[in-house]
Amino acid sequence: MSLIKKAATAGGAVALAFAGVLGSAGQSSAASNGQQIRFHDTSGLVYSIRIEGYNQNGDVASGCFATPSKDTWIGGWWWKGEVTVTFYKNNSCSFATYYGETNAWVPTSQSGDWTTVSS
Repeated sequence: MSLIKKAATAGGAVALAFAGVLGSAGQSSAASNGQQIRFHDTSGLVYSIRIEGYNQNGDVASGCFATPSKDTWIGGWWWKGEVTVTFYKNNSCSFATYYGETNAWVPTSQSGDWTTVSS
């Protein structure tokens, strides 16, 4: 395959992946119908979290997110109401490495886009 065809194929794949992320994340007006979550790892032992709750449309949503640093911003996912955040000691939300969990309240609206949840 020529270099031009390889570049075109790679560019198309990136465009499709980007469109898929935009389509799956849903749209929300900043700070008016749910918030994004900032996770703060107070223990230094959490490598992934599972967030379960309701999204900006009132649908049940769940996702596993790697937490590579003390503060991780989970962008593109909008939550509102009560969410359950489960902590794991590996980066794949494996039950074998369960560390704990907490419930958090995410307001429907506030002055900013982020609600902090801590371990």
